[in-house]
Amino acid sequence: MKKVLITGAKGFFASRFIEFYKRQYNIIALAHNDLDITDKKRTIEVIKGINPDYLVHAAAISDTGLCERNPELSLNVNVKGSINIAKACYETRTKMIFLSSDQVYNGNKDSGPYDEISIPISNNVYGKHKLEAEKNILELLDDAVILRLTWLYGLPERNKKVSSNILWNIIKTCMKNEAIKLPANEYRGITYVNDLISNFQNFFKLPGGVYNAGSENNLSTYEIGEIVFRELGLEHRVKDLLIRDIENYKEHKRDLRISNGNLREHNIYFDETKRSIAKCIKEYSFQVL
Repeated sequence: MKKVLITGAKGFFASRFIEFYKRQYNIIALAHNDLDITDKKRTIEVIKGINPDYLVHAAAISDTGLCERNPELSLNVNVKGSINIAKACYETRTKMIFLSSDQVYNGNKDSGPYDEISIPISNNVYGKHKLEAEKNILELLDDAVILRLTWLYGLPERNKKVSSNILWNIIKTCMKNEAIKLPANEYRGITYVNDLISNFQNFFKLPGGVYNAGSENNLSTYEIGEIVFRELGLEHRVKDLLIRDIENYKEHKRDLRISNGNLREHNIYFDETKRSIAKCIKEYSFQVL
């Protein structure tokens, strides 16, 4: 049984990954209280002791607002911590899978969807630090796999963290009978977390390099909100509970759309956002009464 070490074990993605693969791999899960990745010596020591076949590096400061307010914290964790992980993988000859972000395209002026040949231009601290980490990891590990992920979503599960995401945010506001405002000038992929996780067996086999990973989507975030309402059987509440925000990104549309062409060449596929939302709601048999 192959040994997989995953960092950020208590996070939204990692906690679900562990549950999904616990019978298929020997999983060693490390949370922040198990390993401070900013401690280079300790990080290398711990990973050498485990000697995994694969390392999924999911630990990060992913709150973009927090990264803007505390760029030093972001630098230490998202860049320096990731480099420490990569150095340990170099010493143990471990294949590293690094979870990056579509935020690396946040400053691009040309319209998406972006492929891996597109030059990423980020205009926020989080995206810049993810790009810096990508560069350093690939300099150390030519077989490392960099996954530029879109916004992940899913529903609450027992003993697992649920991060802010479009589906759960809409459900919460509906249950409270409150309105939610979504931007009509924002376009981005939004990916069902279980679709990402189920593809990881294939990610482990990829040659080293950068891959956009997640659902493709050409609808605005507001239009995605309309789909969520419809799939929940709440289309009659759209006028009351869904507000079309036309002010945000009015001067320049926010476009984080990705192309998965590189993954498709390796026979790895994702449902489009519209289809994946319907699947997620059906799998959970979720209804808002």
